[in-house]
Amino acid sequence: MKFYKIDISHKKIFDEYFKIFQPEIADLTFTNLFMWDPFYDIHFTEEDEFLLIMAKPYNQPPFLHGPVGNSIDKLPNVIEKVKRYFEEQGYKFMLKRASKKTIDMLTQCGMKFESIFERDLSDYVYRVQDLVQLKGKKYHAKKNHINKFLRLYGNNYEWKRIDDEIVKLCWDFECEWYEKKNGQNDIGLTFEKLAIERAIRNFDRLSYQGMVIFIDGRIKAFTFGEPLNQNTVVIHIEKADPDIEGLYAFINNKFLVEFWQDFEFVNREEDLGKEGIRKAKMSYHPYRFAEKYTVLFD
Repeated sequence: MKFYKIDISHKKIFDEYFKIFQPEIADLTFTNLFMWDPFYDIHFTEEDEFLLIMAKPYNQPPFLHGPVGNSIDKLPNVIEKVKRYFEEQGYKFMLKRASKKTIDMLTQCGMKFESIFERDLSDYVYRVQDLVQLKGKKYHAKKNHINKFLRLYGNNYEWKRIDDEIVKLCWDFECEWYEKKNGQNDIGLTFEKLAIERAIRNFDRLSYQGMVIFIDGRIKAFTFGEPLNQNTVVIHIEKADPDIEGLYAFINNKFLVEFWQDFEFVNREEDLGKEGIRKAKMSYHPYRFAEKYTVLFD
């Protein structure tokens, strides 16, 4: 068994597996894996109709994403092969960020394993129309934020679709945002900046679509996402000037209104256990979670 370093040229391979597998978790898009490679050091191989994705994250032990494929009868053999590979390399074998679908497949094929639910890593899933319409009392605060933004900037803003030229402005804004927010030298924000740089520099070869908000001719927010499966879109990045009231709520809503109303659900990724992010994501009242697990074998 030989693993290969992920590269932009491998996109077609990943996309073909994901199209058949129809993942529910945000990790399993080529864009996500490729842009976060500076942190996760992604390698992959193909084995018995499965795509095997190995991560060697910064300052953490290596792990395997849940095998991507639908051949349940071949899964036990694949697990045994990759388990042996990990052990030969001196690694403890484990699956991390494994979806509920992976857990169900392992159960169906009779494998013995221990699964540990990872709340901090589980993705928030919302109904698109809930976040488009913002109906009812529970979304009253969000509508107020959007209305305030429109009162203050309604005559001064415009939105545009990200293209080859506008994407370069997103990088300029990301650099400004990073300098403003990274006073504590947060290593997570540094890797996020590297991830965004990879996504921006490869805009023409990746599959995401994006939106930019200009105010008085200057970029003040951007976001991008792409289909995750047949009925779900995933939002990879959302950045806004924190000093502009209501801008985050506005771009959150506007991006779905203009781009993604044909989808039933939107996956807005995980909170990593960070209190501020969790509070913000819970305030949009998730419909459910795309659960993730750590899986250990005997």
